Amino acid sequence: MPANKNALIRYKTIDNCLRNRFRRWTIDDLVDACSDALYDMEGITKGVCTRTVQMDIQIMRSDKLGYNAPIEVYDKIYYRYADPDYSITEMPLSMDDCKLIKEAIALLGNRENSDEERMRRVLAKVQNRLTTILNFA
Repeated sequence: MPANKNALIRYKTIDNCLRNRFRRWTIDDLVDACSDALYDMEGITKGVCTRTVQMDIQIMRSDKLGYNAPIEVYDKIYYRYADPDYSITEMPLSMDDCKLIKEAIALLGNRENSDEERMRRVLAKVQNRLTTILNFA
């Protein structure tokens, strides 16, 4: 989960830009788009620096937030998603998420289950993961 609302706005803005295959996006274009989005949504006039957007791209590429975004650089200057159908807002559930949901369903389906503490832990994990997913939707 992003550290703050501004980071989330930047991630969503970068995502929207990289999904637009009809335009070539340089780092400066992404910086401008993020600065504009922060101004439009939060009234922040300071803007965003290049290093911030570079770090955002690095985080989006990593597993740190679960994105693993296939962001590539082509022609040595332009950014895009290697998979044109990818989006951080339309991420499928991971295998771990599916296993967790399956376990929660099994626990809920077995009403005479006496392991209430286990059920609480599993349901807390499911709720936490779903909250994370829904915050990006």
